[in-house]
Amino acid sequence: MVRPSAVVVAISLCVWTGGCSSNPATPSAANYAGKWNGTTSQGSSISFTISADDKVTSITVGYSFNGCSGTQTFSNLNLDLAPDVTCIPGPCPAGVTSFRGFGYGVTSADGSMTSVNGLFPFPGRAQGVVAFTNYPACGTALGIAWTATR
Repeated sequence: MVRPSAVVVAISLCVWTGGCSSNPATPSAANYAGKWNGTTSQGSSISFTISADDKVTSITVGYSFNGCSGTQTFSNLNLDLAPDVTCIPGPCPAGVTSFRGFGYGVTSADGSMTSVNGLFPFPGRAQGVVAFTNYPACGTALGIAWTATR
């Protein structure tokens, strides 16, 4: 399993969305628990579930590229929403330690890889990117944007 760095995910998504807020909400102010549903830029569905203790427990994402389509489901996950970062020199700036996001990647037995990264820029809204790499007979589709709401 490959797990992208939380800092890389945060920076990438901040650039992608037009910048991070200089005054982020405190982590405890938001409630993320529940079922989130949305759509990718390919028109496929994405959904994920967050537990009461702020853990992503499942992700389902559809794909459609290069003549291939299907759905990938990842269950029994335990992905923290809180960042796991170390700032050198410390301490970390408030914007880095207060963001919430997740990253998940897995390589299948056939060598294909699926990765999903997400960030919560506003209460009740999530957005991110998904990548499908080295799918047999399909190739690769990178940087597929998605949005979801709860």
